[in-house]
Amino acid sequence: MTAKNLKVALMGPDIDHRRSLEAMLGAQVKSLSWMPDSLSLSQGKALSLFGRVRRAVDQLTYTRDTRFLVPACQHLDEGGADVVVAYWGTNPLSDIVALKRKRPKVKIVLMVLCYPLALNDAGVSRQHWMMRHAARWLDGILYANPQMAHFFETQVFKAGGPRPTSTVLSPCWPASYQPGARPAPAADLPNIIFAGRTDLSHHTVHAADDLRPLMREILDAGIELHHGRSPETSDGHPLRKPFDPLSQAQLIARMAAHDASLIAYNTDVCQRAERFDLTVPDRLITSVAAGVPIAVPSRGYTGPKSYLKRYPAVFEFDSPAHLMKQLQDRGRVQEARDAAWEARALYTAEMQGEGLASFLASLL
Repeated sequence: MTAKNLKVALMGPDIDHRRSLEAMLGAQVKSLSWMPDSLSLSQGKALSLFGRVRRAVDQLTYTRDTRFLVPACQHLDEGGADVVVAYWGTNPLSDIVALKRKRPKVKIVLMVLCYPLALNDAGVSRQHWMMRHAARWLDGILYANPQMAHFFETQVFKAGGPRPTSTVLSPCWPASYQPGARPAPAADLPNIIFAGRTDLSHHTVHAADDLRPLMREILDAGIELHHGRSPETSDGHPLRKPFDPLSQAQLIARMAAHDASLIAYNTDVCQRAERFDLTVPDRLITSVAAGVPIAVPSRGYTGPKSYLKRYPAVFEFDSPAHLMKQLQDRGRVQEARDAAWEARALYTAEMQGEGLASFLASLL
């Protein structure tokens, strides 16, 4: 079958990665549709004790919830889908197994994106087991970078066990996400923007999101730091420049005003930090779409750095003082800002579409 005859159904939450996949495949396949996964359907709903236990059992085996299964199978049947692309991490695995049991002829592909989600030994071991359990039900896997593919081949899948066909797909936002006008510089002195979490009291925040120690070192090094406003980070430092919550479009529109976008996590508090070494975080995808240079620690982050191999504006730093020294070279900073703005064209979802569609068609 050729890609132009392919009917594809996307399955996952209604997030930016849905729009990204739609931009990749919309012009490449015969038909493209979307359906929510079971986790999305239950998001924000209070579950009874029985409901929580059932959900836990489903995650370790396969989804039995008819509120997901019946409309999902109906969606596939009515649309005549050849392939389902599910996203992301371990979240859709139980749905994948359930759908494959119900509709074995439909090819199912997992877009991994973020893996492993867990930050401790027990959690990583559990997620490895879940991936191995689901592998025989998968027809294909999309990895965010070669490092993640190697990790799966050497540490997730066992010798002699099932290994789905795979390819590397660099995640990018649609071209429409990129701003048309370049913003004026935010400041004459060294400055960076941080697009990560700062609302540290929220229940979805994990310890690695607490970047306050590094933030303080950056401020004390003399670098102006712009980030989302929160009570946890309001200390009155004169170089701290908090801003009110912004939409995705507003954030992208302002990011290129800065010398660099900081990509970092507090990995020192994590028992296991593979997630940050392998995953291309959304804030990085957003940063390259905005056309801003990237500031990233010299140690670790091999996956994100692989993603940036064609990006001509990266400041790797050993310490905030080292970053400050680089940003003080205002000529170099201006060159990096110019190069980053031009490099946006290298990072669009549409550029990935032909390769993705060909991979999906090859599974048939």
